[in-house]
Amino acid sequence: MPEALRIALVGCGAVSELYYAPALQALEDAGLLRVEALFDPNPERVVLLRRAFPAARRIDALAALTERDLDLAIIASPPRYHAAQTIQALQGGLSVLCEKPMAASVAEGEAMIEAATATQRVLAVGLVRRFFPATRAIRDLLACNVLGNVASFYCYEGGRFQWPVASASFFKKETAGGGVLLDVGVHLLDLLLWWWGEPVEVRYEDDAMGGVEANSHLTLTFARDFTGEVRLSRDWTRPNRYVIRCTKGWVRWTANEADRIQMGFHGVDYAHHILFYEHGREQDEPGRPGDTFEQSFIRQLRNVIAAVQGTESLVVPGQEGLRSLRLIERCYRHRTLMPMPWLSNQEVERARQLSPSSS
Repeated sequence: MPEALRIALVGCGAVSELYYAPALQALEDAGLLRVEALFDPNPERVVLLRRAFPAARRIDALAALTERDLDLAIIASPPRYHAAQTIQALQGGLSVLCEKPMAASVAEGEAMIEAATATQRVLAVGLVRRFFPATRAIRDLLACNVLGNVASFYCYEGGRFQWPVASASFFKKETAGGGVLLDVGVHLLDLLLWWWGEPVEVRYEDDAMGGVEANSHLTLTFARDFTGEVRLSRDWTRPNRYVIRCTKGWVRWTANEADRIQMGFHGVDYAHHILFYEHGREQDEPGRPGDTFEQSFIRQLRNVIAAVQGTESLVVPGQEGLRSLRLIERCYRHRTLMPMPWLSNQEVERARQLSPSSS
């Protein structure tokens, strides 16, 4: 077996605690990696993560990454640091897995890709939904035209914000860069781009009013002449559901249910609830159950490890991570104010003055 990769975890906040730590522990147990360095400006967060990785050393500055013999840096810090930290790690000789969104702007993302090319290192982006059996199956169903041509779609995600953030910077434009569209929307838009390519027409509105948006509404038209809508929220309960209507039937997916979808055909009295399994020893029998969310997260890390070792191609390289960022930047450039009928006329006028629309 190849030698275990030596890992630095940069950013020890909630995403590292909740997702990366369990996945990295599982891969350490499998002998595929060793977490050897932890970086976070808050020493309390490092202490917490060292419970999972007692052999890891705290580094006080990213420059210290080059002083240790490391292979891969996982950048799980807030998005405003992604570009600088990624480029520093690449130039220090490490490959990088950068959490989504890959950067705060398209220009920063392009600089990250240029650095990876110049240093001949791997740059992966953490868009884990591409590893779900459910989203891969939807892509195959659409590509094979099983349900006919796409007629329309809607994708709704959101609810009361409950992510355990450490500070209010998550809600400030100068530090967060964007709101729900940049946060949750980057996952959703990445899937739509992966399934259908670039939209030919985009209409976008939100409620930012000078800050970051809590609610977003997009209308997207794609080249095959179908239109659908996306709604995202941090304060309104959404069904967290994707529905794609086609000429022969429909498919429905609940966000983050990695191993199942629902689908049906027009004119048929029943629908299908599909649980995914890998192929068994024979093609006509199921093998082990399809990956859950947690197992998909581990599979993402396995892909990055294999890419660093030269045995697999990346599923989500930097160029792919940049696609959703380009679409988000396009939305922000042409944003309009979302209708809010509960505001008075005077409040609406003030909201328009504050809305950062550049269209």
